[in-house]
Formats: sequence, structure tokens, C-alpha cells
Amino acid sequence: MGEGKNWIKLGAVCATAALVALGAASAESIEGSVRGSSADASTESEKKDYYYWKVWNGALPEQRATDDRNDLLAVLTGKFTGPAIGCKFAFRGGGLSPSTIVARSGTTIRVENRDAFTHELSVEGLAGFTPLEAGPGKARVIPVPAGGPWALGDRIYGHVEGYLHSMRELVACAAVDANGRFNFQDVPPGPYSLRILRGPEQVASRRITVPAGRTLQIDPVTLSKNRRK
Repeated sequence: MGEGKNWIKLGAVCATAALVALGAASAESIEGSVRGSSADASTESEKKDYYYWKVWNGALPEQRATDDRNDLLAVLTGKFTGPAIGCKFAFRGGGLSPSTIVARSGTTIRVENRDAFTHELSVEGLAGFTPLEAGPGKARVIPVPAGGPWALGDRIYGHVEGYLHSMRELVACAAVDANGRFNFQDVPPGPYSLRILRGPEQVASRRITVPAGRTLQIDPVTLSKNRRK
């Protein structure tokens, strides 16, 4: 009898291990990077000169200009019915982080305020959205219909700017760091379109297939100067 119980326990352990293995194989990571053209480099240089007075308005002390690529966002689109993965956006460091944001058409997007002062988010041209103050630790929820992109701002701090995109088949979002790198987590295996957004525009796209059981490494994505959605 004792031996039979041991076999049952062993079977249960094996079944649990198999389920864990299947779960681990069902969600993968994607690692990649972007590289800009010479035209992009001149644009970034202009942004550096422009940065100082954008923050010198009471929201933050004057800061050293940096090429932080905050206006870039990597997204995946494709056939996926679950909640969008990694699409979290916030006021941080005196502005939107990242400043290009996206939500699935017909859903809502939540923008948290992680600063120590109040922001008042505005969305230009989005019917039914009323700008309201959101204090530290609070959030604004925006209904996102089809259409756009819409310009974002802050009625308290004029330097804050960004863009909201609506995508019907949005799967996942990933911010682009100062070195141009992005990383998607927990993406189910399958075919997708990788898109790079900058402000109101899509500046790169590529078809990819996420394999099961390993991280997908993507060759650097070259950004075009301008490419409309």
C-alpha cells in the first residue's frame, strides 16, 4: 500500500513538472535594438538644444540634456485575444514615460502619476475626454476608440507632450532605452508584426516569428526618418 502511495505522489509530481514546463514554453522573451539614420541624429541634436527650457518651468530643476529615446515605443501586433502585454505608461520625471503610448482599439489605457506633483493630462481631439487633475499616486484612464493618433499634453506643465496610438491587434509594448534596446516579456510563440513608433509616426516595421522554448534575438532595426502609419 505504501509503495502504491509513493507511485501516486511521484505521478503527481511529474504531472506538475510537465504543466510548469508547458507554461514556461508558452511565453517567451524578445530582445532587439534600434538604430537611427543620419537624419535622425540631426533631429536628436536639435532636441538636446531644446531640452533645457522644456524642463525649466517649475516641474523639475534644469537637467543635463540626454538622448534618452523617450519618444520611441516598440510594439507587437497580431492575432492575440488576451490583455495587452507590458503596456504600462506613467508621468515620471516631469513628463510622460515613454511619451509615445498605445492601446488596443475599443479598450482603455491607464496613465499613472508617479511624480511628486500634480499633472493634468489632455488629449487633443479625443471626443468625450475631459482633462482632470491627477495628484501623486493617482491615475487617469483614457477610453481609446479607433482612429488617432492623438496629441497628448499637460494643462499645468506646458513642456509635457506625447502621442496616443490606437491599434486593433495590439499584443505587447516595450520601451526603448537610451542605448536603443528594447525587450518584450511573456509573449506567446507565433507570428507578429514588430512596429517602432515615434511620436505620431511609425518609423519601422518587421515581420517576426517568436519560437517556443527560447528567447528571440532580433537584428538591429533601422529607423526611417518619417513613415506615416
